Amino acid sequence: MDREERGPIFENLVVADVPLNPAPLARVIGQLRFGTLSVLASGDDAAQAYMKALSEEYPFVEQGVEQALRFTAGQPVQHTEIGKLWRLRSHDRQTLVALNNGALTLETTDYLGRTSFCDELARLAGIFQDITRVPAYNRVAVRYTNRIQGPETLARLTKLVHPELLGLVGVDTGPDVELTYTLSQAQFSFGEARNLMVQYGRLPGGATFDPTIDAVPEPNWVLDLDSYQEFPDARSGLNANPQSVKAAAVACAERAHAFFRWAVTEEFLTHFGGHP
Repeated sequence: MDREERGPIFENLVVADVPLNPAPLARVIGQLRFGTLSVLASGDDAAQAYMKALSEEYPFVEQGVEQALRFTAGQPVQHTEIGKLWRLRSHDRQTLVALNNGALTLETTDYLGRTSFCDELARLAGIFQDITRVPAYNRVAVRYTNRIQGPETLARLTKLVHPELLGLVGVDTGPDVELTYTLSQAQFSFGEARNLMVQYGRLPGGATFDPTIDAVPEPNWVLDLDSYQEFPDARSGLNANPQSVKAAAVACAERAHAFFRWAVTEEFLTHFGGHP
């Protein structure tokens, strides 16, 4: 199917789901950012109350300090503490809730679909609002990191992904020459500070394009979709109630999914257990 037959990338922002099993997802992240809250800056009581409220679903906790690294020519790397960080993990440790004084993050490697994921992000936001009285959020994001690996699957990549996403992958490089690394970026703006950042390409084993994503030992192809909306005016941020959070998160997820479905072929869907 060529580009003309497929139509514009975002012709339809809401595309029907095709459940994949196993889905080639390395992780999914949902994040809500907010301004520094006095209730979190004045002590640990609010954070402790939040952890207690989530203890049944997320019984494991890790507490630490976030650090920023500063690099200066000719000087040793300087570490600067920028605040406390709390991490809560689910029973199976596949889902993580992270909180600092600026962001609430939900991360999972056990993705059950955008409805379930956005419901959970909204639930976490509702509990957080009850405890901290956070008035609004200045950024909401949903990010999907897809990873294709395994020699047999990579050998079929030109049949699984449309040409626009392949770049130099699949190009004849000549004898005894192998393409080991290629990474491309693209950003789309939908107005009203809604954006989608796309990164895609082939990585060698042991490499990663993002230090927060663990590398794998074998060559792989990644498609990273970071869909977000920002609210630069503090007077008109995203309402912190769960209903508004869910609606905004679902909209982010739908934009990412629209691009994903445009990027991959029907053979991709069937290869990963889907039934288009």
